[in-house]
Amino acid sequence: MDFFSRLYGGSTHGPAKATPKAAAPNDPKARLARFKRTFNLVLELCNKPRDPANERPLLESLKTAVSRLTILIREDSRASLPHLCLQYAATSQIFTVLGRAATVSQYEPLVHSVVVFFAALVESEEEGFLSNASFAKSLMRLVTRVADNGNVLLSVDAETSVLELLFSISAKIRLQPEALPVWFRPIARPELDDVFVKEKRSFVGTTQKADFPLCYLLVDRVHHEGRIGDFARTGLLYIFEAMGRSLDLEEWVVSSDLPTLMASGLGALYSQLSRELSILHPNSTLPAVLAMSDYSTTHQRATTESAFSDRHQTHMATFLSYLAFWQDVLDHCGSADVKQTLLDHFQILFLQQLLYPSLLQSSDTDAGSSVAVLTYMASILDVLDHPDLINMILTYLLAVPESIPVAPSTPATPVRPSMPPRSPTATKKRQSLMMLTAPKDPDQAFEPALFNLTDLILNSVRSRGAQTAFSALKLISMMIQRQRKYAFGTLLKVRPGKSPSSRQQTNLIPGESLVVNTMNTGAAQDTAGDLTRTVGAQDLEVESYRQLATALHCGTFPEEVYASLCDDLRYCIEGQMQLKSVNGDTVEHTETTTFALSPGDPLVRSLADLLRTFLTNSVEVNLALTQALMSIASCVELKLDAWLALDPADYKFADAVPEAVQPWGALLEDDEMVAWFALQQASRQPTWSADKAPLIHTILESLVHELAHVRSTVPNLDHLLAGRQHMLQASTTPAQPASEPSSLISSPTQPSFLDAPLRKSKPQGSHSRSSSNTTSSPAQGRKAAHSRASSTKAASPSQTFIRPSDTTSSKPNASQATRSIFQPPPPETTSTTDVLMQNLTFPAIKPHDAEEGAQEGGERTASLNHVLTNIVVLQQFVLELVAVLQVRAAVLGDREVRYTREQMGSALGSYEDGNLGVPEIALCE
Repeated sequence: MDFFSRLYGGSTHGPAKATPKAAAPNDPKARLARFKRTFNLVLELCNKPRDPANERPLLESLKTAVSRLTILIREDSRASLPHLCLQYAATSQIFTVLGRAATVSQYEPLVHSVVVFFAALVESEEEGFLSNASFAKSLMRLVTRVADNGNVLLSVDAETSVLELLFSISAKIRLQPEALPVWFRPIARPELDDVFVKEKRSFVGTTQKADFPLCYLLVDRVHHEGRIGDFARTGLLYIFEAMGRSLDLEEWVVSSDLPTLMASGLGALYSQLSRELSILHPNSTLPAVLAMSDYSTTHQRATTESAFSDRHQTHMATFLSYLAFWQDVLDHCGSADVKQTLLDHFQILFLQQLLYPSLLQSSDTDAGSSVAVLTYMASILDVLDHPDLINMILTYLLAVPESIPVAPSTPATPVRPSMPPRSPTATKKRQSLMMLTAPKDPDQAFEPALFNLTDLILNSVRSRGAQTAFSALKLISMMIQRQRKYAFGTLLKVRPGKSPSSRQQTNLIPGESLVVNTMNTGAAQDTAGDLTRTVGAQDLEVESYRQLATALHCGTFPEEVYASLCDDLRYCIEGQMQLKSVNGDTVEHTETTTFALSPGDPLVRSLADLLRTFLTNSVEVNLALTQALMSIASCVELKLDAWLALDPADYKFADAVPEAVQPWGALLEDDEMVAWFALQQASRQPTWSADKAPLIHTILESLVHELAHVRSTVPNLDHLLAGRQHMLQASTTPAQPASEPSSLISSPTQPSFLDAPLRKSKPQGSHSRSSSNTTSSPAQGRKAAHSRASSTKAASPSQTFIRPSDTTSSKPNASQATRSIFQPPPPETTSTTDVLMQNLTFPAIKPHDAEEGAQEGGERTASLNHVLTNIVVLQQFVLELVAVLQVRAAVLGDREVRYTREQMGSALGSYEDGNLGVPEIALCE
């Protein structure tokens, strides 16, 4: 019976009662009903009379109701159509009620909830909220009165939500330009038509926040840190990108005070940086290479700020991030007039009125103002890569004329990329800016033509202060590595050479006439008289520097370290070569003009003076000095003649009888005979004359002689050097990744280059090379070698520990060798500390620019501990010089030397196939 009751629906017990159906959770009508009930609650709470003494529960209830509305809006956006809640919010304009309630309450949690509700409406991308004038007006009124006026103290999370909302709106305006008129509503001001020539406030611009409050809100926060600054900077970039689509917006920005605000903000951040800066490492983070020297960590004055302090690093990071934002704005700006106006304000308000005066007022005697300016300049050049900003800064500070044609004896002056003509508004703005910032007395105005960045660098290199010299050397390396075209003719006095395509080989004839011509000229020479180094001279130079390196390395040449240096320098030099496409897939190097350093170049002479006192210099200065010299030597546009290599004009050959023609010579054609004899003559080595030796080689020879004097004074010097190398390798920290910029050219906010380990002369492990080391920076080879040294297995304790017996005699006896190291040394044995702390005296050296009759300075003194570290640095530097001579010739080919192996192979390939005998000739690999 129960079965039939269930089958027929239980008819025996009467009709069944209907149970109410539960509403589906995703029912649009049900969700709309909940939304209306919540909104009615909001209206009810808003209409209650206010009781300032007891309104906290009311505001909390209102905040909870607004949060519930936000949840329902987001649920409706994610659900399937129709979106009834969004439609109701748009038709009822509930955002107006919520915005007014948050503004009147000035309660931070309620403001945050309302901002999140506005963000949910914008994210929905429906009902045209972005193009709704009422929505834009309500939102801007809320944000302006709450966040801009400072009436409400917003938390970091609340302010981040506000900026995230403004960023979202800017991103949508970028994708939907038709929505811009809703947010940007310029008000006509006929009285401002001639303001650029009548009003003094014209150079500042007109404040027009009511026209475009969104833009002003972002500008005021572009310098903030964290997500707030990121949202503000990116949102403003989107607005500047949209300026190319609206002429009204272009005119408005040019006439407004936005460019002034941006330039003055950059100047304010630069002014926060300390005028007196010290780059001395604190004792807690002193690198081992400096700890093993006479390095002092004592500041000159208490007012000097350390470059490693948290305060300075924070200010420096903020300034550099804002500077990077400037170039991002110029990259994204879609209006030429706006871009020109921004550049005008950058040049006049920041460059001419702030940066150059700080350079002009810097001094080497006031506890580090020159150090500060030079360090800041290196950091600025390290961050910037926008051609307009770089051209503007270096052209002005180096006093390079922009429009005046240069003389034939100087390299071409780089000019700023051409832009479209300015609009009348932009022209008037620039005229007003120039007029109102001009000095009252032109005779008292200081311009870079009188004292520029080159003068400051040269004076600082010659300074007796180690910090000043180091800062100048760091800036030199930065300019030559990254902006070498501006350094030619200003920092480096150069003479233009000839491109490889313009060179023509001398028309030689076989036989004795060829020998006579070659012996008279001494080098390969084209019809215009451009001399080029030969293979024979190249071999002689490499061998001469190898001998110096061998003398510095205690009679042995470290082949493995040298091979790794050559590999790194090859990538460095190849990275500087520009490629061009030929026949689609084939690429080849483009031909570039080469330059030769002028005789007596002031910078090279100053660097040479520092090199002469290498053993007693500060280790920090020596590391920067070797980096600067290697930057010049690795620059493919610069020749090495006279300062690093023999001058081809001074080649002289010993008289030699011409070789007899081999039997196979009768089979050569006339042109092949010419090539063969030319190759023979180019492979001859000239005589090495002491008075014609290169400048750097002469100085290195004197340093080798000083080392010989030290070796005679300290009998166990070779043992101490080996121990110093092992100690430096064992105490170094891991090197920075290869993708990071070279630490020598880094700003004080980045890890110092002194944290990188020195290269060792006798590696104990295999060397590895990262495939990413393809940068064109000349410092890449040094950086990669540092990285390898840090990755090599550290020496064992028995190798790194210097026993007392090793410091007293180079040949310990058997009793010393068998004695336990845990036993104290005999009373007559000198301790290691006493040996290392003994002072060594070196003769005084007269600088090259000293006046006639001037006496040399006093004798130079340094501890043996200090000299040992400098010798290790010198060893690696000479190895780099040998490597750069070898690699340049191999990579650059006939741009560097004449008659390379490739030319010999093309001339004699057919005869090698015939197994004909070919004499041995020393060629550059």
